[in-house]
Amino acid sequence: MRKSNEKIKRVLSGITPSGETLHLGNYAGAVKPQFDLLEKGVESYYFVADLHALTTIQNRDLLEKYIMNNVFDYIALGLDPDKGIYFRQSDVPEHSMLAIVLANYIPFGLANRMHAFKDKLAKGVAKENINMGLFNYPILMAADILLYKPDGVPVGEDQRQHVEFARETARNFNKVHGKTFPVPQVLVQKGDFGRVIGTDGQRKMSKSLGNIISIFDDEEIIRKQIMGSYTDPNRKHADDPGRVEGNPIFIYHDIVNDDKSEVEDLKRRYREGKVGDVEVKQRLFEAHKRKFAEARRRRKELENDINLAKKILKIGAEKARVVAQKTMKEVYEVIGITNKLSIGV
Repeated sequence: MRKSNEKIKRVLSGITPSGETLHLGNYAGAVKPQFDLLEKGVESYYFVADLHALTTIQNRDLLEKYIMNNVFDYIALGLDPDKGIYFRQSDVPEHSMLAIVLANYIPFGLANRMHAFKDKLAKGVAKENINMGLFNYPILMAADILLYKPDGVPVGEDQRQHVEFARETARNFNKVHGKTFPVPQVLVQKGDFGRVIGTDGQRKMSKSLGNIISIFDDEEIIRKQIMGSYTDPNRKHADDPGRVEGNPIFIYHDIVNDDKSEVEDLKRRYREGKVGDVEVKQRLFEAHKRKFAEARRRRKELENDINLAKKILKIGAEKARVVAQKTMKEVYEVIGITNKLSIGV
């Protein structure tokens, strides 16, 4: 097993296009950490998990819209296609090919314990009505990961179980066929940024819960999201000392406000009861505008230049397939699919 302090040379991560556009939780928990690794020179594979989206989205127009939003968002936020390898999952058929193989090395009991499936049951959905795409979601995710033999997989805490599933799958396969897949590290971001709390102050920021702060929506929508954010419920007046730690509005400041001296001043005055919630939120709105001004401008350009997005995805898929095809060639050989009857052998 790889030591925790051993250098990470290659990482892989994907995001499912399951909503309109990215929000602060996505940015802090997934996008920013990925870009940071890229800037450190780590070989980075990012993909739009459009096949995973089929578990919940079965409307063609909606799926296309969500995929395009995801691509535009990532590129606008600063993904450098010359440094990272960015592609669509469906453009690399080896993802599906490997998932079919790996399913034969995964016990039913392990898949049955995965939280995506159990969450549906907990919400009262009958087992008979849960589609097999959702049940098999962890198997495809294991294939997504192991196909590129990464050293680590950066995820939020809520996705740790899926990476552990991939690790166990690698071990099961290796027991039968020898060391084919490295067992990747789970790279979970610690602290507030690993699981950004929503504007309701209670649950993880999520589009489906309606407790988000958007990045690319109209400024008036973003202003209302910020001004409606939960703060310190025990603070009744602006001159009451307030709690900063765990306070959503200050978590958001730490994410978007690049003026760190302003953030520290606001925190100090908030603790002392010398600044009101309205001013803290207004400063956050202004910081949000500064932080994402260039990304918002860039995204509008991309909406009118879909050929650029297609070009980036095409180049990324070509690079990804070099690695994916090599892995599948190795897998087919060790399991016996490639044999004396195979064409070209």
